[in-house]
Amino acid sequence: LSQVAEEQGQENPVDHDPIHDQSWYLDRSLRKRLHQEYGVQGWAIVQFLGDVVFIPAGAPHQVHNLYSCIKVAEDFVSPEHVKHCFWLTQEFRYLSHTHTNHEDKLQVKNVIYHAVKDAVGILRANESSLSRP
Repeated sequence: LSQVAEEQGQENPVDHDPIHDQSWYLDRSLRKRLHQEYGVQGWAIVQFLGDVVFIPAGAPHQVHNLYSCIKVAEDFVSPEHVKHCFWLTQEFRYLSHTHTNHEDKLQVKNVIYHAVKDAVGILRANESSLSRP
């Protein structure tokens, strides 16, 4: 996307990211080019009334609404994806300080801290029953 922006004469500041900026809509021709040049292929998902779509941590995605709708989103960190969420947090640090994604909205470090604190508390509370005879 940075290359396409450059080809179109758009500014491409170092502290911005075309994916995290959410400033591009990939139409059919851009998706085709992305696949041909980089092997990146997307999928179209048609969502019907009552359907839920889970998007994996860090997965770039775009939405094309066919009808008027309301989006309800719940960001969460599953234990299996803590590593990836932490990596994304590190990536966001390189964005400008005014960028909407600069801050760690998921507070991954807090999630890790409290998970470890709770685990240690449970182990200490059950220390006597865990001791071997």
